[in-house]
Amino acid sequence: MADLSTLFARLVSSGPVGVFLIFLLPWGPGAPAGIVLARREGLSPLLILGLYALSDVVTAVVLEPIVRLIRQYGGRTGLGRRFLSGLARVGTVTRLTSGRLGLPLGLATFTFVTDFFTASITSTALPLGRILAWACIIIGDVAWFVIILLASLGIAAFLSDDRLLFAATLVIGLALPPLVRRLASRRDTASEFRR
Repeated sequence: MADLSTLFARLVSSGPVGVFLIFLLPWGPGAPAGIVLARREGLSPLLILGLYALSDVVTAVVLEPIVRLIRQYGGRTGLGRRFLSGLARVGTVTRLTSGRLGLPLGLATFTFVTDFFTASITSTALPLGRILAWACIIIGDVAWFVIILLASLGIAAFLSDDRLLFAATLVIGLALPPLVRRLASRRDTASEFRR
């Protein structure tokens, strides 16, 4: 029995399973820590990306019942109705283009510049099917992760200390969404100025 628990502990603490479990962490430095561990374990970038995408799918399956409860019971109180109304306004702002692709692309972009959980709650106010909404959320989150992964792998060539790589990856992960929001607001300001 002790050998089985030791084997399980080793399996979970390293290798693909350990990386996957770190990616499942809902908040905090899960992505940077998972990238550092995956690099230390010698996992290929494609496997790292697959593990991250799988962790998003598992998170979506876990969150869907919670999101449904928020949607179902949120409208029963004044505060809940105001909350859902706010989500609906945010959801309409995320529309990137007119037509059928506007909302799905907007939701993916919204996920990219915010986070998986904010987008999952906001998606409840959008007139999208749940599978399509989750697919857009996962695409937006994985797009963010691809940039973090590529930047980390590029930086890793210059940094031999995993602590420095972790710190650099964390900074990139935290700075990327505000940078994208700032660039998007400049683009919107420039387009309004041209009108």
